[in-house]
Amino acid sequence: MEKIKYFAIIITFFLAISILLTGSIKGQKGNPIYHQTQLERDSSVGSPFESSGTSSRYALIEAIVEDRTFFFNKERARFSAPDFVEYNGKFFSIFTPGVSFLGIPFYLFGKSIGLSQLVTFLSTVLLAILNVFLVVRLALKLGATLYTALLSGFIFLFATNSLSYAHTLSQHHASVTFILLALLNVFGPRTFLKNIWLGFISGAALLVDIPNILIVLPVIFYVILKHFRIDKISDKFKFSLKLKMIGLLIGLVPLIGLFGWYNHQLTGSYTKIGQAIGRSDFFEPFEVREQNRLEKESKDVSHKIFPLDTRDQMGEFYILLVSNQRGWLIYSPVILIGVLGVYYLYKNQKTLAIVVISTILSNIILYSLFGGLGGWAFGPRYLIPSAAILSSLIGTVIEKFKRTMLFILAFSILLAYSLGVNMIGAITTTQVPPKVEAVNLPNPIPYTYEYNLQLIDKNFTSSLIYNLYLSEIMSVKEFLYVYYAITLMVIVSLYLFILIQVIVHHLLIITLNTMYLNLC
Repeated sequence: MEKIKYFAIIITFFLAISILLTGSIKGQKGNPIYHQTQLERDSSVGSPFESSGTSSRYALIEAIVEDRTFFFNKERARFSAPDFVEYNGKFFSIFTPGVSFLGIPFYLFGKSIGLSQLVTFLSTVLLAILNVFLVVRLALKLGATLYTALLSGFIFLFATNSLSYAHTLSQHHASVTFILLALLNVFGPRTFLKNIWLGFISGAALLVDIPNILIVLPVIFYVILKHFRIDKISDKFKFSLKLKMIGLLIGLVPLIGLFGWYNHQLTGSYTKIGQAIGRSDFFEPFEVREQNRLEKESKDVSHKIFPLDTRDQMGEFYILLVSNQRGWLIYSPVILIGVLGVYYLYKNQKTLAIVVISTILSNIILYSLFGGLGGWAFGPRYLIPSAAILSSLIGTVIEKFKRTMLFILAFSILLAYSLGVNMIGAITTTQVPPKVEAVNLPNPIPYTYEYNLQLIDKNFTSSLIYNLYLSEIMSVKEFLYVYYAITLMVIVSLYLFILIQVIVHHLLIITLNTMYLNLC
């Protein structure tokens, strides 16, 4: 009976997040849906292809399926600009191919029913839903109960900018999937199959985005150390290594090989990647583009492959964490509760806490070394993996302070604000300019989520559901209020279940104590 109850709760939770995600899927009216086959090649604000990162990955899917090639024709290169590379007179995506590979079966199915763009983008939506349950799973492993773990997963998806990027064909949610799978892999005893699985996860993470392999390095190091054994015999130390560690290589090598083969098809080298070559300007003459490429080739190799710069690192820390441009503190302050969870995890499970902290810091430090932080974006999108880990720790903090009124008040304020901010991004646009560009535009626009609020005031939304079915009966602002209210209802329901569990637990204790006293 208990299993049936929990199964029903999980199914209800899955349906709730699926319905809410549907409300923010991007699209406009068309025949019946504009963009459905992407014949329009429209990259306007609020469209599915508003980001060149998305259009470049979609163009690669098209090239593979339609032309059986990894190279772009001129139309696809123009569609992908500026996120494409020109090398030896051929065009291809600047990004690693993992996201596009994942999207191919969705594209094929979508094409068969005349909805290629919409179904292809569902690959990211499904990853976002999977990530919710991975956050739930990690929260349970870290000490949360079912309801607090479910609340953790919900917070990750709807109170961070992961909601906005659940409707893009980008690497962010795929990165979260493989990083969380790697973290979950460290629990329990090591087996040969678990090592193979971790190797495979790491290789897949690399295919999705190269920095991912550096983010999961703390997990890999931790697992490797668990295979070493040190014995003291008399005055000597004996070191031994468990052979099942080779499973890591067995899982990793095939995907490294696939990545190398892909690079070789494009550049003639197994190690030369698009990011190392750099973007090309499609609108410049070929001679100018070729000269620029040769100049890049003559630069220091280490700078090309690892474009990390410590000179502006403190400034990038500020932008990622506290600035009104992209900062966590401005876009998702509820994450601060997860930071408190790190503290309590360290008090109780130091080794696990070090792995978790190292993974989060790897993510933050790595991207603080990348100048510019990705141009037009909504919030700290490169830190979505860390947001997922910290969200899982929110559940453990709620478990500790769930009846404390001061905590409930602070949690409610932070959560209500975070939900609102990220909801307006999801139903409008992720293309918020960085300050340096926004203030220098011919017609300057805000470089914060104020830009999204201006779009809502103009009655603009990217929501396909609204544009198809609701535009005649309510304004965009009213739609936002309804969406927000439904989301809050889910959160309140989960928190009430948490409190009910506490009340039931106390009533049970009181009843048992009363029975014991009567018997005595």
